[in-house]
Amino acid sequence: MVKYARCNAMLSLALDENGQPCRYMSQADTEDAIVADMSAHLKGVHELDPAELVNNIRGITKTTRK
Repeated sequence: MVKYARCNAMLSLALDENGQPCRYMSQADTEDAIVADMSAHLKGVHELDPAELVNNIRGITKTTRK
């Protein structure tokens, strides 16, 4: 099983570095890896403090088959 989270599921009006709607999707085998990857994205691209959004990231994380 693969876990994934989409940035626009949490920040629907967020823009990427090109000014377009953010379509970033984090994929990993564990929820902790999703949180780490999405946190890096939120901090680097959207200049947000990911520490305040950990529960939100966990809430939007989905699981799918490989």
